Parts: sequence; structure tokens; C-alpha cells
Amino acid sequence: MARPLLMQDGGDAIAHRVKNMAGTDRAENEAERAALRDVLSELDACLARDAERGSGRRRRCGLLVEQLRTTAAAFLQPELEHRLARHVDADDSFARDRIAHVLAGACGEAALPALLRARETDRNDDGDTMELDVLGLFEAWPETSLRLVLGCTDSDEPRTRRVGLWGLSILDFGGTRHFELIAGAAYDPDPQVRADVMSTLGSIFGSGDPQRARAILIAGTSDAAPEVRRAAVGALSSVRDEMVTDILVVRAGDQDRWVRYWAAWALARRPAPEARAALERLTADEDAVVRDAAREVLALPVKFA
Repeated sequence: MARPLLMQDGGDAIAHRVKNMAGTDRAENEAERAALRDVLSELDACLARDAERGSGRRRRCGLLVEQLRTTAAAFLQPELEHRLARHVDADDSFARDRIAHVLAGACGEAALPALLRARETDRNDDGDTMELDVLGLFEAWPETSLRLVLGCTDSDEPRTRRVGLWGLSILDFGGTRHFELIAGAAYDPDPQVRADVMSTLGSIFGSGDPQRARAILIAGTSDAAPEVRRAAVGALSSVRDEMVTDILVVRAGDQDRWVRYWAAWALARRPAPEARAALERLTADEDAVVRDAAREVLALPVKFA
């Protein structure tokens, strides 16, 4: 049966309006995307490596970053990830941090894999925004974060394992759930991974199993790799018992100057005569940095027995 003319005209009119609304929405969406691409292009120019980065330019970059930190810019994720990797490769922490901040704000949870990858090769500390963004995403999406960092710990790449262990030490604050996983990494074939474990066990994470952490740190002071010995010695600075003091005295004679340097600081404020004797020997060390550290430690207001 044919529809009444009024109903037919009304239906056609409604369909026409819906079509126009959809077309308007698409046009507005395309216009918004074009505007965001323009903002990203402006940010690229602002972040140019050879550009002078005075306070005015930094403020300008900041304004552009905030314009892009919207879910409407999530469609730019592949381009943002490409830029992030490029700035990491260039060791440009200023640009890296700004792009990471955009990526985290625009993509949220979906930004985590790229930000964790960036930490694999860029671990310098001349910028801190990227790490703060990662920590913010950890807090907002703890389950996804834990899944990703646990995946990193299983990687064949040492640098990826390092990122995983770092993330795990943040997500498992106090070492109550994953202590064994990090403790097991103390035997990792890569010395940088083992060194990271020493530093982690010397932090609040080690309270997950204090005795085990102490034993691993003591063993670490005899590791074949100097970077592991350095980290272990530094991590033992807060452990004050006589056995640890004796170990630190031995490390004060280590072949590696940075082990001796950290041993000097770890021996600070220890009343044992052996500690003072070791520090006095270090004031005549062949390395000026070690000599200076020993002298500073001996000048601290502490009464030796």
C-alpha cells in the first residue's frame, strides 16, 4: 500500500535532514582533523633541532602540545609514535618529552607500548616529562601496564627486560607480589640487567624480602661486572651491620674506580675503625674523584670508635 502523501513527504524530509547532518558531522570531523594536523606541523617546526629554544619558544611549544592532548587527536597515533622514535634516536630529550606528552594525552592506554619502547634506548635523565607520563598511565591503567611490563621481562632483548623490571618495581611497590621475578633477574646474563636489579633491591622494593635482598646485594659486590659491583655497593650504603661494613672495606680496594668511589660514600658515618682506615687510604687513591669523595666523607660530623 502506498504511503499517504504527507507521510511520504515527511519521511523524505527527515531522511534528507539526517543525511545532511551526517554530511555536516563528517565535514566538521575532517575540518577538526585538518586543524590538528596543522597544529602538529607547527609543533614540528617549534621542536626543530636547530631552532633556538628560548623561554618564548618553549611556551609556544607548550601551548601547541596542550592543543594536541585531546582524544580527537588519537588518529595521529602512528605519526606521533614515528616522531617519538625519531627524537629518541636523535637524543633530543626536549622534543621527546613534548611528543610523549602529546601521545599520552591523546591516546591514553594505547600510548603505553610506544612509551615503553622509547625507554628501551632512551634512559637519560635530562628530561623528565616522558617518565612522568608513563607513571601517570601506570596509575590510570594498572592491569594493562602490568601485562605489558611482564611481557617485557620475558623478552630476549636485555634493554627490553630492563624496562620490564623497572616498570615492575613501580607497579609492585614494596615487592609484595613479584619479588621473586626481580630477584631471579640477579642471575641474568646481561650485566646491565643485573645492575638494575641491585639498585631495585636497594630501594623500597627490597622490603618484599629483606633477607633475600641483602644476600643478593652482598653477592653482587663480587660480581665479575664492575657496573654490578657499583650498584650493589651503592645499594648497601643503608645497611649498617658489621658484616656489610667489612664487605665495603674490601670493595674500597676494588680495581674499578667507581666501585671505590661508591664504597667511600657507603662507608660514611660508620664507626668501625676499619671503615676510617679504608677511607684514609682512599684519600691517597690514584683517582682524583675517589680521593675527593673520601675526603668529603671523612669531613662529615661523625664520631668513629
